Amino acid sequence: MNKIKLNGKWMFTKEQVTKENFKSIQWEEVSIPHTWNGLDGQDGGNDYYRGLCWYTKSFIVEPHEGRVFIEFEGVNSVSTIILNGITLGSHKGGYSTFRFDITDHLNEGENSLLVGADNKHYSDVFPLLADFTFYGGIYRDVHLIYTDDLSFDLTDDGTSGIYISQTDITNEHATFEVKSLIKNYNSIVNATLQINLEDDKGNSVLENIKQITIENNLTDIEMFTLNSPHLWNSIEDPYLYIIKIKLFKNDILVDSRSIKTGFRFFEFDNTNFKLNGKIMTLNGVCRHQDRWKVGNALTKEMHDEDMMLIKDIGANSLRLAHYQQADYFYDLCDKEGMVTWAEIPYITIPSKTDHNGTNALSQMTELVKQNYNHSSIFMWGVQNETTAAGKRDNLENIVQKLHDLAKKLDPHRLTTQAQIASQPKKDSMNEITDLLGFNQYFGWYFGKVQDLKEWLKAYRIENPNLPLCLSEYGVEGIIKYHTDDPKTKDYSEEYHAIWHEETYKILTETDFIWGTYVWNMFSFAADFRDEGGVKGLNNKGLITIDRKTKKDAFYYYKAKWTKEPLLHLNSKRFVERHNKEIVLKAYSNLGEVSFFLNGKLMDIVHSDDVIFTTKVTLEEGENKVVVTSHNLIDETTFVTVNEMNPNYKVPTKEKRKGLIALLEEHNWIDSQVETDEPIIIDNKYFSSNDTIGVLIKHKGSEAVLRKYLKPLFEPDMFKKLKDWTVMEIHEKDSSAMPLGLVVKVNKELQNHKK
Repeated sequence: MNKIKLNGKWMFTKEQVTKENFKSIQWEEVSIPHTWNGLDGQDGGNDYYRGLCWYTKSFIVEPHEGRVFIEFEGVNSVSTIILNGITLGSHKGGYSTFRFDITDHLNEGENSLLVGADNKHYSDVFPLLADFTFYGGIYRDVHLIYTDDLSFDLTDDGTSGIYISQTDITNEHATFEVKSLIKNYNSIVNATLQINLEDDKGNSVLENIKQITIENNLTDIEMFTLNSPHLWNSIEDPYLYIIKIKLFKNDILVDSRSIKTGFRFFEFDNTNFKLNGKIMTLNGVCRHQDRWKVGNALTKEMHDEDMMLIKDIGANSLRLAHYQQADYFYDLCDKEGMVTWAEIPYITIPSKTDHNGTNALSQMTELVKQNYNHSSIFMWGVQNETTAAGKRDNLENIVQKLHDLAKKLDPHRLTTQAQIASQPKKDSMNEITDLLGFNQYFGWYFGKVQDLKEWLKAYRIENPNLPLCLSEYGVEGIIKYHTDDPKTKDYSEEYHAIWHEETYKILTETDFIWGTYVWNMFSFAADFRDEGGVKGLNNKGLITIDRKTKKDAFYYYKAKWTKEPLLHLNSKRFVERHNKEIVLKAYSNLGEVSFFLNGKLMDIVHSDDVIFTTKVTLEEGENKVVVTSHNLIDETTFVTVNEMNPNYKVPTKEKRKGLIALLEEHNWIDSQVETDEPIIIDNKYFSSNDTIGVLIKHKGSEAVLRKYLKPLFEPDMFKKLKDWTVMEIHEKDSSAMPLGLVVKVNKELQNHKK
């Protein structure tokens, strides 16, 4: 097999393309990988271009006696491939590899390739709705692949034609299976299949040579056992063997594969995750693949930088959300020892038109088959927050199908799912997958941070044997906002840090959570967002979307997760200080921090934790603050001012006329999800048809209002609305009280009897 990149110069247009106008179109020169949403998909307004765009390129194919394929590693999201005027086919799904055999459609000399890429909304192609920008384009590599008439199968859903199954791994032995799918396009042939297992130095440790006769297609399965294997042990020792599979015809090598494999065994019980027989705490982060002004059209160097930053924080696990990511990045996960959760974009809402889950099942097939050989992947994610608008459109049955399909394709790994916070703790859907995650945002979208402790306690009572992780937890933190008095919804870097401190403390004190995943490692684009005075971005990242700034919370986790000596002084961007009496905070994993102000030692603080604080009084003008620990030092300069710098505070939004913007008190889903779920009311219980004044007189129903509609308790607002029902507020201003929120509130009110 000879694989040649077809990247570089292509021509691009947003115009409609026909045979008649092809030459008259004003084509724009672009370089593949490419997206047309690198800018407009990140600037807010929910107005980025979504539609059918076209790419074209001419190329010459060298004389070749075998087969020729064209391969696309990612085109978002519905693509149409036309070669020399002949439509080869289409592909639905923007995140996986697909190929076409172009042998029979090639011209001698120059060939013309036309690719349609369409990222507009299709009711049967996922994702349908999500909190990220759906960048259009040919945003990953394109290849021409030359093969012999005898080769490993490249028509198998974008795979390499080889499957490595770890069937029985222990500390004493590694038994594994090599399945080779071989395709013969010519007459019956006698061939030789050679399989070698090499260590990381290139030394052969196992070998098998087999003579085979191939008529059309052949599936060959070989079993191997390696004694005393060197196991893949996450970030501590991500050891990889190399399995080399070679196919010979008449003693001539016609095709080969080289697959790096890390042997490991694992289990999840109702409390812990164990890798190679030892309990391991999964310290995880989530990753979106987009970049500032680049969108999804990442280079290998950008993927490398992301992995370097993930390693730097000390994470040992990754949730790659919410779609299949680049094969190169999965390679990096193998190499660097990341325990990985890979998932499909079956997210937020199911399809109203496809009640069989056809596209979701197709994307699951591609995810599992294409990434089957990545040893870092332990879990296949089947859905994320799909009950946002309630269980509808055969949702639960489709999730069951996705689980069943993943287990059929890969019986050696587990399935998992991430439930929205409002999903009942005890529910039949929760029990479909092997593992379960909940996305929780106490202290941001609802409630207060400490409510997480009670939720976890209640979950365990209802589900004593169902393994749980926190699949998402996070909060907005914008590096230009600062305060001495952090509070929810102030978007400050200080609240971002203290929220993570308090939340992670609860998680580490809970003894039945098998993993935690910070949302998110990097801030990312969501063009509909307009939050905290910043448009088009979700700013929950520990690092900014341009990868240039690590927020204070990044160093909190680094101090928790790494053994590398660390000392970090917080709030260095909070330069102008209007309060002279302040608290200095530093993170360190060295047990002791000394605080200096203007050259004077103010305090030496000892702690078994990583948070160190002391109170100081600033002098007029410039104040140099220095912290030291062992041989490490960090410092900054604060300047006292008479009044708070207004740029440190979130701009005040223009107030609505009439109702207060309740929307600010709940999450993005309520404003974006259309719901046709019926509002079911049993009049024996409280409901959305009861007035606010009635609801606050009962402890349970009052708690529901405080959870979702906190502004109602402001004196002026309560006075205006106490005689209104929740439904009446929706009917008066559906943007302030979306129907999805009414459904959610009503459901919880119906748990409280009058």
